[in-house]
Amino acid sequence: MTARVAFCGLFLASALGAGFERGRLIDASTASQGEKELLYLPNGKYLRAISLGHASLVADLVYLWAIQYYSDYERADRYRYIQQVFGDVIGELDPAYTDPYWLGALILTTEANDLDAGLRLLDTGFARNPSAWILAFLAGWECDRFGQYDRAAAYFDRAAHAPGAPHELFRLEAGMTARGGKLRDAIAQWQSVQDDPRNDDAARAIASRQIRALTVRADLQDIETAVETFQTRTGRRPRVLDDLVRAGILPALPLDPDGHPYHYDPVGGRVSSPAGRLLGS
Repeated sequence: MTARVAFCGLFLASALGAGFERGRLIDASTASQGEKELLYLPNGKYLRAISLGHASLVADLVYLWAIQYYSDYERADRYRYIQQVFGDVIGELDPAYTDPYWLGALILTTEANDLDAGLRLLDTGFARNPSAWILAFLAGWECDRFGQYDRAAAYFDRAAHAPGAPHELFRLEAGMTARGGKLRDAIAQWQSVQDDPRNDDAARAIASRQIRALTVRADLQDIETAVETFQTRTGRRPRVLDDLVRAGILPALPLDPDGHPYHYDPVGGRVSSPAGRLLGS
């Protein structure tokens, strides 16, 4: 093993010299001192072609170099060329090597505050490794951190459908859908979790509580919107909720999860439910 690593070290050193022209990432005339170090890094396809069957080991060496290079917080060009280094060079050397994708994305999203660039790198890795659900999973959490809940739900859905992914990921998708305000969609997703025979009693109980909570929230939202519509049309609030049905704004009045009508205050226009006080959310 030591001999193989030594070989790869010598190989990489020679490749950096041989690939100066064809592998450079930027024009030398405009390069800063830090950027010039990247001029000598050949592209992944070139390195793979001359790796003599040791592409994975060469990818390891480039990865270790990249970690050292990007751990220097004083580099002015620190966030440049991360896609090329982690996604194109290392990724083309060893497409199944997933660590560089998430590390490069972490640098971009956490330190450079560039969510879209980080997601592009994770997307590249996931496209090359359709069973690497962890990459879509990490993308989902990054979207959540940036408050982009619809995108987070979409990534959790991709992760959940990847081969070998834990089915618990569907619960994350449902949670993000709810945080994004799509309550009826979230109810349907939690219903799927509840109906999934792979889930145990605890998971089904969680799904049941979520369905109950979201049903109350969605019903209250629909009724309050209908009250606002009635007031816009008539210039007054409805006296009773049945006025919303008679005006054709709602097809029928929903009942809360306990089968009781929702409470309505015609003075303040507020709608409530005793069921909501049992939910803790």
